[in-house]
Amino acid sequence: MSAHIPTLFLVIIMVGSLLSMSVAVITDRSKQDGVMFWAAGLGMNTAAVVFISLFQRGHVDEFSATVLATALRSCSWAACAEGLYQFYRKAPPRKLIWAPVAMVALTSALLFDQLPLRIMLVSLIIASQCLVVLSLIWTRRHETPGRGKFFLVAGLTATITLLSLRVVGAAMGASAALASVAESSQIQTISILVSLFVLILMSLGFVLISKDRADDLNRQLATRDELTGLANRRSLNEVLASEWARAKRSGQPLALAMIDIDHFKRYNDHYGHQAGDECLKRIARDIQMNARRTGDLAARYGGEEFLLILPDADAAVALRLAEGLRKSIESLDLPHAHSPAGKVTVSIGVAALDDACYPDAESLLRAADDALYRAKDLGRNQVRVALESLPPDAAEGAAPIKLVQLIWRRAYESGNTVIDAQHLALFSDVNRLLGAVLEGRQAHEVGPQVDVLLVDIARHFQEEEVIIAAAGYAGAAQHAALHRALLGKADMLVRQFHAGTLTLGELFEFLAHEVVARHILAADRAFFRHCKPRS
Repeated sequence: MSAHIPTLFLVIIMVGSLLSMSVAVITDRSKQDGVMFWAAGLGMNTAAVVFISLFQRGHVDEFSATVLATALRSCSWAACAEGLYQFYRKAPPRKLIWAPVAMVALTSALLFDQLPLRIMLVSLIIASQCLVVLSLIWTRRHETPGRGKFFLVAGLTATITLLSLRVVGAAMGASAALASVAESSQIQTISILVSLFVLILMSLGFVLISKDRADDLNRQLATRDELTGLANRRSLNEVLASEWARAKRSGQPLALAMIDIDHFKRYNDHYGHQAGDECLKRIARDIQMNARRTGDLAARYGGEEFLLILPDADAAVALRLAEGLRKSIESLDLPHAHSPAGKVTVSIGVAALDDACYPDAESLLRAADDALYRAKDLGRNQVRVALESLPPDAAEGAAPIKLVQLIWRRAYESGNTVIDAQHLALFSDVNRLLGAVLEGRQAHEVGPQVDVLLVDIARHFQEEEVIIAAAGYAGAAQHAALHRALLGKADMLVRQFHAGTLTLGELFEFLAHEVVARHILAADRAFFRHCKPRS
């Protein structure tokens, strides 16, 4: 199969010119999407064919036509690379992109009389340019929305294949047929048709990736808050309606956390609106980082208010997540001259569709909002749970546990005055901690009290071990091992509490009931008879 070569060149010139002008006309330069570079590349490729046609008609000598045509083709691929680097918002490696152009020009000039070697080297250099572009598209494929990247990959693959075949053909002695522009041949016909096909594929690819990115951006603008990047109110309403329906259908819990920046109006008035916007963005990033579970949605509710939608989270889980978020934002240490804490803090209200019954999503949202305002009324920089969301036997701020005051009775005495005094002191420590739980005290207020209790427990265990070993208790070693196990778990839970991943109520349950009450009233009774004074 062969065709009239001059006619094919004329077709490429017409198609290339039309594509170049069309792509340039539809390009919006303000988008910086790289399409204008491809329009320039199309123009340079068309100019290369023009020089070949001029040589064909005797208007330009062969040397000038060859050097200019090969250099312009290399330039067109360099422009393609520039365009894609701009599309991906990545600084282009100019030396890597444009050095091959100089190499192609020099190779064409210096090896003009050595046709096979010239064809092979020029083809390999331009193929390497295509490989650079192809590797860029491949490494950034997940950042490229839509189908345009597939057109680009197809065009580049076809070009690399064609250039590889030219290298093989030149090595096998088909140089004259590959370089001829006067005689029609099957090799030249296939080469020109593939080149025409590549121009169309690459043009479609550039236009599509630009359009797909614009469409993706429009979708994001429709669902994302422009300032913070979080979900906007429209997206929030859609997700909340969907999660509400799923929770009611499946019986799984659903929680909301309403977040408000404390004294934000004063912050804006003092530091200015630009600083206020930066503050909102910093807080939004922190909220997004804390919404780590699958399905969690962080949204800007309006102004300085944000909302977390927490699927499959009951009141206890939501409370733990909210308290962790509050601490995280406080630890940002954003200065706030008009805040009692001296830095930016947040108040959070939590409501959960668990044991509580809400008739619709709006009522759950109102409950979270009411809990937020209660947190603000009680002094800000704290988390409050909607009372309807709490189980009837739980205090706000605690996990659903049995909150029982420990009362010392004479029946609990071992007979050793040191052990009994320490047991009584531990009961008192636990009851003070219980008071903090019931009052809904903040973790940073209760932290030192927890640490003191842990130290007292460790000291008591140590002294008790010495006493019972001296008293001849046969199970002293096993009892000491039990102490080590309890202290190890207590130490781990206290660290989790300080890290914000364990609620005060959950910690109280272990320290009060497992370490103090159950251990003292059950395990310790085994050695009581060794502590009784002998009659």
